[in-house]
Amino acid sequence: MGLLDKIKGKLLNRDSADTGFLTDDEKELREYEEYYTPQTGVADGTYAEFVVSDVFTITGRGTVVTGTVTGGVFRVGDEVTVVHGNSEIKSEIMGIEQFRKTCDSVSEGANAGFWLKDIDRKQVNRNDIIKKHGNTDI
Repeated sequence: MGLLDKIKGKLLNRDSADTGFLTDDEKELREYEEYYTPQTGVADGTYAEFVVSDVFTITGRGTVVTGTVTGGVFRVGDEVTVVHGNSEIKSEIMGIEQFRKTCDSVSEGANAGFWLKDIDRKQVNRNDIIKKHGNTDI
């Protein structure tokens, strides 16, 4: 019995005792969530992208860029490229923070801050793109 057969069987044999006072739409959503597996469409360890919304310097720590991960997964230690206009600057992610909590990784859709190695605040601007590639040859 395949996945579609299970879903079809569930939809045709609805049991109102299990779902209580839910509307038909809520029941359908619950049944969908039971079988749904989220996927980003980007294999782990391959291409990832981050859009910069703000840049600032923390004394004693270095340059921090904040923004949104628009695709893939970033991890501490990843080698990245900052695309600034027509130039590309290589760097490394030294730390990742989300809402004042340190993280090892962030994935698509996350708002985060990256501490970048050997980057000056003047080298990065709002709307610059930070890219990671699956290989280490950026």
